[in-house]
Amino acid sequence: MRDRVAVVTGAGRGNGKAIAERLAAEGAHVVLGDLLVEEAGAVARGIEEAGGRATALRCDVSREEDVEALMAAAEELGGPHAVVAQAGARHEGGLMATEPDRWDAFMAVDVRGTYLCARAAVPRMRRLGGGSIVTMSGTFAVVPEPGIAVQAAGKGAILALTRAIAVEHGPDNIRCNAIVPGYIETPMVEQWADDHPDPAAARQAVTSMHALRRLGTAQEIAAMALFLCSDESSFSTGHPFPVDGGLSIGMNNIYEFDALRGNTGRGLDA
Repeated sequence: MRDRVAVVTGAGRGNGKAIAERLAAEGAHVVLGDLLVEEAGAVARGIEEAGGRATALRCDVSREEDVEALMAAAEELGGPHAVVAQAGARHEGGLMATEPDRWDAFMAVDVRGTYLCARAAVPRMRRLGGGSIVTMSGTFAVVPEPGIAVQAAGKGAILALTRAIAVEHGPDNIRCNAIVPGYIETPMVEQWADDHPDPAAARQAVTSMHALRRLGTAQEIAAMALFLCSDESSFSTGHPFPVDGGLSIGMNNIYEFDALRGNTGRGLDA
């Protein structure tokens, strides 16, 4: 990633923070976008203190003007050569438990945000002769759990959009692939567990669903993001890349998890 410009949304904490730090460590100038601009700024300062290059901007990915400003900043630096559209919303509730306004709010961040990032990046990447767009789907797209219909729809839409972008813009030498995480040790997942009456039982239930019997780390997501942003994945496009500890190859202890949830839709695809 030396001398390349990479945009990362949702970069203020969790997976986004780890991705931004890893890309910067590999030589990229990283443009961080996040609603949590103070947290994104702190990440950028940490990157610079470590000898890297970073720029932080406030960005609501559901707003076209914010996304355009983020990509314009990357363009001024000579990019974007890579975009990781990984900003996501937290939502809990199945089909009947989700009011239409909550549906709209979730889709605005996860699906509309991904669409806006890709739409703003493609013309700029085309002028550069190509680039890599990385989206963030999730295991709910392929293995729904009880009570997460809205999240499954959003993550599934991101997978479908990823394939469409790859087909439409492959002739422009623009690749688009999706990371498909399992449950990852992030502040969002920690908060999800803490919201249960028995946080330890919640963590144990989701841990047992993974073949490796542990949660993933943000650094493991960052490693996949680096691969997909770099030329190491130059012949890969339009595909999901699971980083899920084996969660999607077979549901382990699903009855224990369903009993924990009580089928109320308290789930989070990290």
